Amino acid sequence: MADKPIMEQIFNEGIDVDAYLKDGAILGRLFIEVQSNDREAAEKALKKTIFEGLAGEKHVKLMYAKLYDIQKYKDKDSEFFSGVVEIKLLVMDFRWFVSVVMRYGPSAIEIMEPDKVTLSMDEMQSLLADVSEIAQTYSSKIISLLKDDERKKLYGKILAQD
Repeated sequence: MADKPIMEQIFNEGIDVDAYLKDGAILGRLFIEVQSNDREAAEKALKKTIFEGLAGEKHVKLMYAKLYDIQKYKDKDSEFFSGVVEIKLLVMDFRWFVSVVMRYGPSAIEIMEPDKVTLSMDEMQSLLADVSEIAQTYSSKIISLLKDDERKKLYGKILAQD
C-alpha cells in the first residue's frame, strides 16, 4: 500500500461523534482490499464498495474514505492488481458493526471508540442470529456454485464426518 492516497473523500463533516458514541455507536476504521487481474476493475470495485455500498448503509455514517493506488504484483505464473481503501466510519451499535464486517470482509479492523461495550441477552442473541444467517447465506452461495460432482464429493465428506 502506498503512503499517500490517490483519492480522499470526507463524509458527514461536522457530525457530533461524541453524541453518537454516547448513544452506543462504534467508531472504527476498516481496510478493505480488492484483487483483480484488471487494474480498472479493482479500482471500480473499491469505489463501488464506498459509494454504492457503505455510503448507503442505513446504520453507518462514513467519516472518510482513502483510496490508495492500485499496485501490480507478479508471481511466477501470473500477475494481478491489488488495491486498498481505508474507511473511517461510525456505526450505530456493535451489532451493526459486526454486520458490516461480515458483509464487507475487511482485511484489517480497528475499533477506535468506545473502550468497552455492554450487550444485553437480546442483543447477544440478535447478533449471533445475524452472524449465523450471513454464514448460511455464504455457505449456500458457495455450494450453489459447485458443479454436481463437486457437490456430491463435498456432501460425502460432510456425511462421513458424522
